[in-house]
Amino acid sequence: MIKKAIQIALHSLKIITRDKGVLIWLLLMPIIWTILIGAMSTPRSKNAKIPVGFLNNDKGIYGEMLLEAFKKEESIGIIEENNEDEMRNLVKESKLLSGLIVPEDFSKKLMSGEAVTIEIFKSEQNFSYFLNELIIKMANRISIDALSANFTLEKLREREIISKSEEEKLWNEIFQEADTAFVPIPSIHVEYTVLSVEKRNEEVPIGMNASSPGIAVMFVMMGVLFAAAAMVQERHTKTLARLLTTPTRKFSLISGKMSGFFLIGFIQFLILIFFGQFVLKVNWGNSPMAVLLITISYVLSVTGLGTLLSVFMRTSAQADAFAVLISIVTSMLGGAWWPIEIVPNFMQNIARFTPQYWAINGFNKIITRGFGVMSILPNFYMLIAISVITFFFAILLFKFE
Repeated sequence: MIKKAIQIALHSLKIITRDKGVLIWLLLMPIIWTILIGAMSTPRSKNAKIPVGFLNNDKGIYGEMLLEAFKKEESIGIIEENNEDEMRNLVKESKLLSGLIVPEDFSKKLMSGEAVTIEIFKSEQNFSYFLNELIIKMANRISIDALSANFTLEKLREREIISKSEEEKLWNEIFQEADTAFVPIPSIHVEYTVLSVEKRNEEVPIGMNASSPGIAVMFVMMGVLFAAAAMVQERHTKTLARLLTTPTRKFSLISGKMSGFFLIGFIQFLILIFFGQFVLKVNWGNSPMAVLLITISYVLSVTGLGTLLSVFMRTSAQADAFAVLISIVTSMLGGAWWPIEIVPNFMQNIARFTPQYWAINGFNKIITRGFGVMSILPNFYMLIAISVITFFFAILLFKFE
C-alpha cells in the first residue's frame, strides 16, 4: 500500500519535471520576483551620505561656519532647509534622518560667553544615532574656539591694550585661528527630540532577506495549488475512478497524490532557499534544522489547502484561477510582498489566519534575528495545525468522481 503511494507520488513529480513551462513558472519566475522586489527594498549603500537637514536662523557669521564644518563631514549630506515644520515632517517620514536648528542668537551668545542651545530632531532609524558623537564633536570644537577667543579678549581688556571698537574684529580673528585646545564643558548644548509615529520593538527585514523567503513562500503555494488543480482534471475525466478498478486502494491513491504535491513544493522550496543562500547571499541563519522545520510544516499546510481546493473545484480552469488568486491574496496579507510590521494592526491580525504569515514570521526570526529551533516552535506548531485541519477536511470531502 505504501509502495503504491510512493509510486504515485514519484509519477506526479515526473510529470511536473517534463513540463518546461511549469518549471519556468515554479523556478524562474520566483527567482525574477525575488531579485526585483529585493532590489527595490534594499537600503542605500553603507557608503552613501546620511541626509541631515540644517536650518540656520543665526543672524551672525558663526551659524554659517557651523554649516560649513558639517558640510566637510564625508559621512553626512547636509540639506539646507528654510522651514522648521517642513523639516520636522521630512524627519518623521525618514526622508531626513536628522534635522538641526541653529538659533538666531547663536553668534551673539557665543561672543558674549553665554550658553546657547542647538536643537536636533532625529528619526527613529537606529543608524542615525551615531550623529550624537558627531554633533557633540562639532559643539565642543566651536566651544573651544569661542572659549579661546573670550579668554584672550578678557586678558587684553584687563591690560587695557585694545579699544572697544577693535574687540569684535579681534574676537573673530582669534575664533577662526583657534584649532586645538583642551575640551572644556561645552557652552553649546544639544537638545534632542525623537520624532516617530509609533515605536517598533522588532527588527523589520529588508532587501533580499525579505524577498527571498517571502516570494519563495508565495510561489511554493502557487506551485502546489497548480499541481492539485491537475487532480481536478483527472477527476473530471474519471481517470481517478478508473484507477480504482486496478489493485489500488483509495488510501494509496489519495496519499500518493498528496505526497506528490508535497514533494513538488518541498523540492521547489529547497532550490529557492539554496539560490537565496549562495547566489543572492541571503544569510538563512545558523540553524538549518529551524529552516527545515518551517519549510516542511509550511509545505504540508499548503498541500492540505491544495487538496481541499481540488475538492470544491469542478473544472481545472476554475482550480487554476483560484490557485493564482488565493496564492497572491494570502501572500500579500501574510507579509510576502512587504514587511507585515508596516501594515495596520487589524491587517496584522487578519494575516495570522494565513499559513504565509507563520512561515515568513518564522523565517524572519531565523534570518533577521538569528534565532534557533526553540524560537520558531510556535510557528511550526501553528503550520502543523493548519495542515491537520486541511488534510482532515480534504480527505473527508474528497470525491473520486
